[in-house]
Amino acid sequence: MDSKEIVHYALQIQKLNVDRSYGDMVTLLGDLDRVQVTAEQLEATDLASVLYGILKTCSDQSVKKAARGLLSKWKREFKKKEAEERGGPAPPSEPTVRSKCVQLLLAALQPEPPDGAGAAELAGAIEQHVHQLHAHSQAKYKACMRSKVANLRNPKSAHLRRGLLAGTLSADAFARMSAEEMAGAELRRLREEYSSRGVSERQLPRGVEGTPTEKIRCKRCGGSQCTVTHLSRGALFLPAWVRRGGPDEDAMTFVTCSGCGQQWYHSGWICL
Repeated sequence: MDSKEIVHYALQIQKLNVDRSYGDMVTLLGDLDRVQVTAEQLEATDLASVLYGILKTCSDQSVKKAARGLLSKWKREFKKKEAEERGGPAPPSEPTVRSKCVQLLLAALQPEPPDGAGAAELAGAIEQHVHQLHAHSQAKYKACMRSKVANLRNPKSAHLRRGLLAGTLSADAFARMSAEEMAGAELRRLREEYSSRGVSERQLPRGVEGTPTEKIRCKRCGGSQCTVTHLSRGALFLPAWVRRGGPDEDAMTFVTCSGCGQQWYHSGWICL
């Protein structure tokens, strides 16, 4: 089957899904299962994307089962192709992964020629400590190693590299540092600024008194002792792009329960 035929199949499947012709869809998926579709053809067409869309949108279980079977079959073929390109079907062993991580750490440290041996020992020590922290999860180990290498390569985090090479920062302490702790002074300042700005932009104004009412019942505690408050959106410290232009659209009404403190916005009295 050539790529043009595969594109035609993809279009037909999409059309049948819109028309809810599930029987014809199962037939087309069966035809695809009986022909040879190469990994190159899947990469060049959107057939796989169409089938993933079918899994999300189609309500017929027989269609979803056929689509899932095809995707699993193609996924196995992709893995087989990748294994052949690597020269064998076996995945990289853990020692190979760890050795690669040590090499990445050493390259990120960028030692001068006289310090090459010491830097290699330092890279091995960092990897050893990281592996001890995340020996139970290879995914966490890899994520941690990516974070360490990225921070060592970042010019704004040059204090980490200098501290490790100078001996003022130990391999154990570096391995245990979080992303926030590895950040430079400038990045930490920006994070604190954005965090405080985000809190202030979402605070309700204090000292605003509402009108008492007993005509609204609280959804949380069932009480009817409430207050209705009208104010401008601008008083909420909302960003400018959130505020409306007209005075009517800028107005906001919310209800506060005097019993439990629950608040509702006026649109359908949905809980804030």
